[in-house]
Amino acid sequence: MFTLLWRKMRNTKWMVLCLFIGFLLAAGMMSTIPIYMDASLQRMLIKDMEQYQIDNNKYPGLYSVTKTLQITADTNAQQATIDDVVSKSDSRINAIGIASENSKTTLIDDCLYIVNGERNGSELSTRLKLIGMTDSLDHMKLVRGELPSKTSVDGVYEGLASEDALKTLGINMGNTYKIVSLAAGVEPYYVKITGVYEQKTDNDSYWAETLDSYLNAIFVDYDMVRNDLMPAGRFNAVNIARRYSLDYHTLDMNRISAVTAELEKDDAFYKEAGYAHEFNVADIIGNYTERAEKLTRILWILQIPAMVMLAFYLFMVSQLNVDRERNEIAVFKSRGASSWQIFGMYAAESGILGIVTLVVAPFIGLVLCQFLGVSNGFLEFVNRTGIAAKITGISIIYALLAVVVFFLTTMIPIIPASKLTIVQYKQSRTKVVKMSLWEKCGVDIVLLAVSFGFLYFYTTNITNSIAEGTFEATGELDPLLFIFSTLMILGFGLLFIRIYPYLLRLVYYVLRPFWTPSQYMAITTVCRSQGGKERFLMLFLVMTFSFGLFSANTARAINNNISDRIYYENGADVVMTEYSLSTSEEGGSSAYVETDFSRYEALDGVEIATKVLVNDNVKLRIANKNVADLTLMAIEPDKFAQTAWFRNDLLPIHWWNYCNALVESRSGVIISRGLAEKSNVSQGDIISFKWGGNDSLDTTVMAIVDYWPGLNPNECDFAVMNYNYVRARTELEPYQIWLKMKDGATSEALYKSIEESMLPLESVKDSSQMLISEKTDPSLQGMNGALTLGFIIIMVMTIIGFLIYWILSIKGRTLQFGILRAMGVSFGEIIGILGYEQLLVSGVSIICAFIIGGVTSDLFVPLFQYMYNVNEQIPPYRVAAMQADYIKMYILIAIMLLGGFAILGAIIRKININKALKLGED
Repeated sequence: MFTLLWRKMRNTKWMVLCLFIGFLLAAGMMSTIPIYMDASLQRMLIKDMEQYQIDNNKYPGLYSVTKTLQITADTNAQQATIDDVVSKSDSRINAIGIASENSKTTLIDDCLYIVNGERNGSELSTRLKLIGMTDSLDHMKLVRGELPSKTSVDGVYEGLASEDALKTLGINMGNTYKIVSLAAGVEPYYVKITGVYEQKTDNDSYWAETLDSYLNAIFVDYDMVRNDLMPAGRFNAVNIARRYSLDYHTLDMNRISAVTAELEKDDAFYKEAGYAHEFNVADIIGNYTERAEKLTRILWILQIPAMVMLAFYLFMVSQLNVDRERNEIAVFKSRGASSWQIFGMYAAESGILGIVTLVVAPFIGLVLCQFLGVSNGFLEFVNRTGIAAKITGISIIYALLAVVVFFLTTMIPIIPASKLTIVQYKQSRTKVVKMSLWEKCGVDIVLLAVSFGFLYFYTTNITNSIAEGTFEATGELDPLLFIFSTLMILGFGLLFIRIYPYLLRLVYYVLRPFWTPSQYMAITTVCRSQGGKERFLMLFLVMTFSFGLFSANTARAINNNISDRIYYENGADVVMTEYSLSTSEEGGSSAYVETDFSRYEALDGVEIATKVLVNDNVKLRIANKNVADLTLMAIEPDKFAQTAWFRNDLLPIHWWNYCNALVESRSGVIISRGLAEKSNVSQGDIISFKWGGNDSLDTTVMAIVDYWPGLNPNECDFAVMNYNYVRARTELEPYQIWLKMKDGATSEALYKSIEESMLPLESVKDSSQMLISEKTDPSLQGMNGALTLGFIIIMVMTIIGFLIYWILSIKGRTLQFGILRAMGVSFGEIIGILGYEQLLVSGVSIICAFIIGGVTSDLFVPLFQYMYNVNEQIPPYRVAAMQADYIKMYILIAIMLLGGFAILGAIIRKININKALKLGED
């Protein structure tokens, strides 16, 4: 059995390799879901924790449990409480499952005074904390002096203090001081300061609570406290603390739900125990449960097309492999082999591939995650530090799931083949299959009906919800859109291969008088392949390229609209606001002082800079009455047109024409449609504006617009005027500085230039950095990466599937080529036959794929706008395919076809044409 299996795999090594590649890609892609989710959310968590530390000046991983005891508590009760605090807190940390960098137990007696002097015969004393802390010496650096003894020396205890503590307590190193306790019945004792310490390393999480807590503290040995000072009644552990420095870098995001669930138990647990606990970032970690679930859903959704195509690919390869070996399988069956034995041999083959895949797939997933981590858009990668991905246990489970599913997929073609004897097999070859089962059942019609039905009900439901005001955006990709778009592509693909033979026959009969021999041979071969492998290849090509185009359009639309929103909101590449500088004038008023504007024009990377006055406290006056409040924007029309960002489809004519109107009529104004409707103002009307202590400004309405750079019509009514006209008639006011950056200019260089110029800036809005921040969000980055990765893998499968089909086709037609050559057909004409077949099979399929992908994109991609609140989307959601995406696909197609022709040509050259000629003559 195993010898037979080995021979079979060796004889079909290329088909086995293709199956193995399919297994690897499938399992590798599946394992990326938990790996990427863990790595990307881990990166975001680290950023959030670092920001928390900056904002609060606290180590975010500090987990503390404290208990305060009365000074009257007896020693045994104190000792028992210490052990209980340590035991209970350790059990909770183990349950939470976050690794701890450091842990320590701190015992504090702050009911003490240290006698540090004498005045007029009376002792002078200062409040003191005497502290025993586990492992403290390992995290202290001895600045001067010597380490203290771990036992009392002649009845004197030894300890360390910081320089600040020496100053606070008014003591000196090397001296011995009397310690007086507030507890009743405690005799004074003595402590010697043997050395001065400081924190060993600056970033040691052991001191997460900071040394500021110990400005009046002396540290003594922890074991000495518990074994000597406490039994002697000299140390009262009035404050017991157990602290952990949790290493959030090691948090497995695939366990985030379990971690959050355990953290939620802490309050009740410690309340019942009578202890106080603190973990300030529990809420931050808790938020990641929802984020992890959301990201996992997104990645699963985006894997649907790729997984479908991988299953399709593996089925196709397995089907081709079985078709090649049907004769051999039938012989085995006729010689007594059972169907189970034949099935078992093929199952063993796929099982071996599956086992090897299970070992290798997580590592492939690790590599693929690096693509996800540096994605900046669809088929766009940037020079960014990759995510710190690692293999997790869940990634192996995902890989196993993929192996099992795709193992079953490869077994489907074996079942019918293993039931046929040699006689039955020969009989089946002579049968003419006029119509496939899916054609008889009308699967293509059903799929299209379901898809269009979903579209109708989905859009109707959302339209009604918006009209009724009950629509709520989720902010997430809707999995139904990917599922039904996939069904639509499959339905169109099946419909295409249903009607294509009839269209081909029509073309054949219409143009029959004009066919050359090679063209005639090609078209008749394809026409006679009803139900054959050509249709399977055509469906495969249609689906792969349609999915690729749909993925490109989906990613492009979502990315473009995020970019549009940021740039529209800001108005330009960079928007700066200065601190308002003013000088006092007579009468107590102050006047704004304008800085040298040329300094902004001279900043590194700046192409154009312009002044933009924005005033939110302006009144519209009509007939000497205040009619409406609005936001006034005053611009330098020429510079503004070159600086501001604006989409050309938002206004009826190019928006530069509106800027030109403000040049031609300096006293003109452009107003928002909302302001015009609210105030009953029309184009050509004369209206006035008033703000501050300025006189009313009379203007003529030049145009009414729906949108304008940097102004949201949903948030405010607005008016736009010529800055020079406003400046000449009103007091000088602070303005914004809008910058257009040169191509290739970097934010880093700009910020450095700002720092060197010492500009008095209050705020800087950098659109490029805001966009980067959006694109590094795990959900968006995961979407871009998953769509890109899925597209690349689909293209790889397409190329492999394409080559497999044509290689097998050529090798199976050696006799036909021999007959043609014997009939006098030249080698060039044989190549021509293959070329025309490529055109009729692959070329037509690819053209059809672009049509189907385009139609599906037009129908489904606009629906992604409902991820957000439609009424609040400024600027409106736009679906616009980019030529660059199509060019990338054209390049891939060209590589596939040219590579295919090259390989096919090489194979044909290797065919022993003399043998073929003899076969043809025979």
